[in-house]
Amino acid sequence: VAARPPRRRPGRRFHRAAGLVLAALAGAGAEAIELSDCRLSAADGRVEAPARCGRLPVPLDPDDPAGDTITLSVAVVPALGGESRAAPLAVLAGGPGQAASELYTLAQRAFQPVLAHRGILLVDQRGTGGSAPLTCANIDAWDLHESLAVAADDVVDATLQCLAELESDPRWFTTSAAVRDLERVREALGYEKLNLYAMSYGTRVAQHYLRRYPERTRSLILDGVLPPPLALGPDIAPTSQAALDALFARCAQEAACAAAFGDLPARLAAILARLDAEPAAVTLAHPLTGEPVAMTLSRQAAVGAIRLLLYAPASTSLLPALIDQASAERYQPLAAELQNIAAGMATLAYGLNFAVLCTEDVPFWGEPDLAALGRTYLGVQGIDAQRRICARWPRGFLDGDLKAPLASDAPALFLTGEFDPITPERYTRLAAAGFSRALRVFGRGQGHGLLGRGCVPRLIAEFIDHAEDAAWELDAACAERLAPAPLFVSPLGPMP
Repeated sequence: VAARPPRRRPGRRFHRAAGLVLAALAGAGAEAIELSDCRLSAADGRVEAPARCGRLPVPLDPDDPAGDTITLSVAVVPALGGESRAAPLAVLAGGPGQAASELYTLAQRAFQPVLAHRGILLVDQRGTGGSAPLTCANIDAWDLHESLAVAADDVVDATLQCLAELESDPRWFTTSAAVRDLERVREALGYEKLNLYAMSYGTRVAQHYLRRYPERTRSLILDGVLPPPLALGPDIAPTSQAALDALFARCAQEAACAAAFGDLPARLAAILARLDAEPAAVTLAHPLTGEPVAMTLSRQAAVGAIRLLLYAPASTSLLPALIDQASAERYQPLAAELQNIAAGMATLAYGLNFAVLCTEDVPFWGEPDLAALGRTYLGVQGIDAQRRICARWPRGFLDGDLKAPLASDAPALFLTGEFDPITPERYTRLAAAGFSRALRVFGRGQGHGLLGRGCVPRLIAEFIDHAEDAAWELDAACAERLAPAPLFVSPLGPMP
């Protein structure tokens, strides 16, 4: 049973005529999508990848094929050798709000072992990339100064302004709709089954696709898994705090780091208290012109930078030195890292992000322990802002079993980073408990997402190739050699 939002007048992106085309194409198989050579792009065109691209109109309401429609952006990357095994690997991105085509383009080298013998399917989830994107032009237009000075109230106001200006009805842009879209694409391209690689939020989509279409799911690779019953939000701050505490403990145990930086928790607390009382004046070089730009750095922006720097070992290794610099009121290095992060997140579809969170997460929070959250470096500002936004954001299309525990005999590979600041190892234990054929790779010293780390790309390809071989065993010993990046003990780098 699905909770179905009431109809409202469609925006400019919805075309009733396309619904008639879709109805005519129903059951037409591969003829429904005409693929042609194209180049995918990411990072403002700085990274590209060849593919075969097409478009597929789908119902806005997944169960009303004669109604209003949106159009999905679909790409297929053929196997490198020209000989493709039957079931492709469908890539599902995270966020929520990142496009599958963008994730693949940025991480294409990690998919090369799969591409040796198997094609890759990329469907930009509705609301992202080229699939009726729910972008927030007002937030995307923030310059660096506005990004650094942002406060929770600014985010709430800007997001609600975005909601009022969206061209598409966000109530139909949810996981429940996305899995039906993926199944329509599979049917249109004539694939019997799909292998699924999913990262972060994408693991929710992958697991729900398996729930809806078990006979069409050959295998799953879940990289930083979200268990279906989990309501993302209140657990973010304590999980991120645990990753930060692990970094601080590591620094205290390494003589050079401990000697260079002393009591990092106390120094960070002092920095945040100072920024809370008064944002700091910062001058940075403009990323394009090189001209000096004066701006302010808020506490909210500083903790946001720290949170995202904890996602990857390389950026985590910078944090002790960045905290040391900020402790001396030299905020430029931390602000510069935030500038880099903001540039990398410019393509996130914030409208899709809140369409998902306000339907699938915030309504299931219950009563978070605000006192405990207040003791973390992130505090309560984040969940407070999300609650205020979702009080006004309309709840969308939701399958009644989306949050139910999932049990399956499908082959599943779970990838987990030891210091993942948002999907920790305990999530893997919860999600994997329902899989009778679960394999795990644990990346010591790693953060959020193991794709591209060490031998993991090869392990993914081997797992997919042998997914239907019950006697095959994954040899993941090579993953045990993964290690955290050396800690910077000064702005110049780690000790030799």
